[in-house]
Amino acid sequence: MFISYFITALRSFKQQKQHFILNVLGLSIGLASAILVALFAQNELSYDSQQPHAERVYRVGQDFSKLGLFVIPIFNYSQGAKAVEYSQVEEVFGLTMVSMTREAMVDVQYRDQGFKLSDLYGATPNIENFINMNTLAGDLKNAMSTPGSLALSESEALRIFGSVNVIGNTLQHEQGQYTVRAVFADLPSNTHFAFKNLVYVKHDPSNLMMNSSYVYMRLAPQADPIALADTLSKQYFNGQMAGQIAIEFHPLLDLHLIAKSPFEMKAGGAKQVVMICAGLSVLLILIAGFNFINMTVAQSTRRAKEVGVRKALGASKGQLVTQFLAESMLVALLSMITACVLVELLLPSFNQLVDRELVVIYFSAFGLGIMSVVIAVGILAGLYPALFISSFSAKRVLSGDLQRGSTATWVRKSLLTLQASLAIGLIIASITLLNQLSHLQSLPLGYQTQQRLVVSELPVQSVFTQQPSALINRLTAIDGVEQATIIDTRLTVSINNTLQPTWPNGESSGGITPVIGSGFDVVKGLGLTLIAGRDFSREFSSDWATRANGVTTVGTIITETVAKQAGYSNVADIVGQTIKDTGRNVDMRVVGVVKDVKIGNAQDANSNIMFLCGFNYLAPVSEVILTVNLHKLPAIKQEVIAALAEVSNIYEPKINLLAENYKAVLKADERVSFVVLIFTGLAVFLTCLGTFGLASFATIRRQKEVAVRKVLGASRISIMNLLAKEFLILVLVSVAIAYPLTYWLVGDWLANFNERVDQALWVYLIAALSVAVITWLTVASLAFKAASTRPSLTLRYE
Repeated sequence: MFISYFITALRSFKQQKQHFILNVLGLSIGLASAILVALFAQNELSYDSQQPHAERVYRVGQDFSKLGLFVIPIFNYSQGAKAVEYSQVEEVFGLTMVSMTREAMVDVQYRDQGFKLSDLYGATPNIENFINMNTLAGDLKNAMSTPGSLALSESEALRIFGSVNVIGNTLQHEQGQYTVRAVFADLPSNTHFAFKNLVYVKHDPSNLMMNSSYVYMRLAPQADPIALADTLSKQYFNGQMAGQIAIEFHPLLDLHLIAKSPFEMKAGGAKQVVMICAGLSVLLILIAGFNFINMTVAQSTRRAKEVGVRKALGASKGQLVTQFLAESMLVALLSMITACVLVELLLPSFNQLVDRELVVIYFSAFGLGIMSVVIAVGILAGLYPALFISSFSAKRVLSGDLQRGSTATWVRKSLLTLQASLAIGLIIASITLLNQLSHLQSLPLGYQTQQRLVVSELPVQSVFTQQPSALINRLTAIDGVEQATIIDTRLTVSINNTLQPTWPNGESSGGITPVIGSGFDVVKGLGLTLIAGRDFSREFSSDWATRANGVTTVGTIITETVAKQAGYSNVADIVGQTIKDTGRNVDMRVVGVVKDVKIGNAQDANSNIMFLCGFNYLAPVSEVILTVNLHKLPAIKQEVIAALAEVSNIYEPKINLLAENYKAVLKADERVSFVVLIFTGLAVFLTCLGTFGLASFATIRRQKEVAVRKVLGASRISIMNLLAKEFLILVLVSVAIAYPLTYWLVGDWLANFNERVDQALWVYLIAALSVAVITWLTVASLAFKAASTRPSLTLRYE
C-alpha cells in the first residue's frame, strides 16, 4: 500500500511540476533559513556553558554610571581576593591585561627573530578551576605559580616554534627571558575568554589603585549575589567615593550577551538579537508551512476529478487523507534534504556575516530537532490540504461542480496579511538601519580620521617624553610622515583616565571628567577644531606637566562642552583660567578650547573631554598618530615596523588607519543591518509565494466570472485590477498593523544612540508601496494569464 502511495505521489509531482517545485523551493528556503538562525541562536546561548561550575561563577564589574561613565569589567585583583573572607565566596580567580598594562613583556625574541605574544594575559594558578583548559604539555598550575613562566596556546606554539613540544624552551625579552612550562589547546569560539598566551604575574597587595584584572568569583550554592555585591561596594568604596561607585556581579553564563564595555576581551552578542533569531526561526517555518497549504489548496481543483473517481471506486476518506499526507511528508523530506544542502553551501558566508564559527552536526540533538520539525511541518502543513481535498463530494465533482465556497479563506488571507506586515516592517527597519549607519559614519567626530595612521600599544617611556624620543625622531624622519602626535587614549575605544574638576569659580563639578594625556601640537595632529586660545606648543614649556611641592601644574585644552559646564557661555573667557582637581592636587591652566570630540562608540561617546599636555596617570601604553601621505602608505608601514623593531624592540605592532578603526566600531551594527536586509528579501520572497498560492486559488475559483466579463467587453487591465483589488486591500490592512509596531520597535532601537536619525515618512511610504507593487505584479501575472484565455474554453460546458 505504501508503495502505491509513493508511486501515486511521484506521478502527481510529475503532472504538477510547477506546484511541486514551488512547494519544495518554499519549504527548503524556509527550513534552511530557520536552521541557520537556530544554529546561531543555539551557539549564542552556549557561551561558557563548558566552564566548571559555570552557573555559580560571576565576574566583578565597577559601576561608574552615577559619575557619568559606564560599567567597566576590570578590577583590582588584590582587592577582589579579599572577598574569600566571606563564607559566600568559595574561590577568586584573576586574569590580568598585561598586554595593555605592561605588567609583563609582550615583545620577545627567539633565535634572533622578533615576535609579539598575542593576547597575553596574566593568570592566577587556579585557572583550571574556572576555565575548562585542555593542557597538551607541561603543567599549567606550575607555570602560573613560577616567576618568569609562560604558557602558550597550541597555535602560538606552532607560530613561534613550529611545534607543541616546547616545554623548557626560552624566549628572550628586554628584562630577561620567559621559560615555556605549559602548552594548552586553543580556546573554543563559544567563550568570552580570548587569551592566546598566559604569563605569571605577581600581584602587589599594597597597590590598590591599579585596575587591570578581570576578577571572577565562584559563589556558594545558596549565596545572594546582589546582597554580596552591596556588601563589597560598602567595603571597597568609602569616603568621597561612597555611594558613587558600586560593585556588580555579572553571571558568567550571561557575559556574552549582556557585557557591552569597550574593555571586553572580545566583542559579545546581544540578547535581543538571540530573541529575534529564535522568533525568526519559528516564523520562517510557519510561513513556509502556510505557503505550502495555500499552494496545495490552490491546486486542489486539478485533482478533484481524481478524488471523485477514487471515491466512486470505493476509496475511503482515511485512505485519501493518508495518500495526501504521504505526498506532504515526501515533499517535506525532499525539502529537508535540499535545505541541508543549502545550509552547507551558505554556512561559510553566514559565518563570515555573523562572525562566528558555526558547524551543523546532524547526528546530534540539533539534527534530531531538525528531523522532528520537518516531520511536524510535513504532517501539520499537509493535514489541512489532505482533509480539504479528500472531502470533495464524488457526485458534485464528477458533475463539474468544483466550487468550495469560502472555506478557510480567512486563514489564508490572515497569513498573507501577516507576511505582508512582516515584509513592510523589515523594509522600514532595513532602510532606517542603513540611514543610521550612514549618519554615524558621517558624524563630526571632532577629530580627523583621514590620513591618520595609528601605532597602538607603545610603551609610555618610548614616546611620552617632553623632548622627542629616539623613536619619535625615527618615525617623523620617514618619507611621507608629516607629523607624529602622542596620546594615551584609544580614540575609537574609550577614555582611560578621569579627574574630578573644580571650576575656576570654586564650584565643584559634582562628577568626573574624562581626560586624555597628550604631547605637543595635539590640535594640529588630530585635526581638532580650535575655537579659542591656542594649541600645546614647545614654545610654552609650562604646557608640559610638572610636579612641584606636591602639586601638578599642566596646560589643558578643553572641549566646548566642558567650558559650558564650567559656566562660560562665551567659551573664550575660560582661556587662561585654572581648573583644579583638589583630590589629586592637579592645577590645569586652560590654554585652548576646541569643538566637542567624540571618543569611543557612537552609542555612548564622551564629548566632555580635557586634553592634558604631558600628563600620564597610570597608563603604561600610548598611541602615536602619524599624519601621512596615503600614496606612500605601504612603504610607510614597512618603515614603521622596522623602526619599532630596531629602536625599541617592539615586534608585530598594531598599525591601522584611524578611519579603519572607527569603521570597525560600527561593524557590529553593519552585521545587524546585513542580516535584516537578507531576511527582508527572504520575507518579501515568501510573501510573493504566499500571494501566488492564494492568487492561484482565487483565479481558478473566478475563471468563469473572468470569461463572462471578457465576453461582455472587459479589458485585460480591468480584469487584472479586479482580481488584484482584494489583495491590495489585504496590503492596506498589513500597513495598519505594521506601521505602529515598526515605529515603536525601530524607535526603541534608535534610542540606544546618542546621535540618531529621525524616522522618516518617506521610508514608511516606500515600504508600503514596494509591497503593494510586488503584490500587484504577482497577482496581475496570474490574472493576465486567466484574462488571456479564450472564454469559449472556459464556458464550453455551460
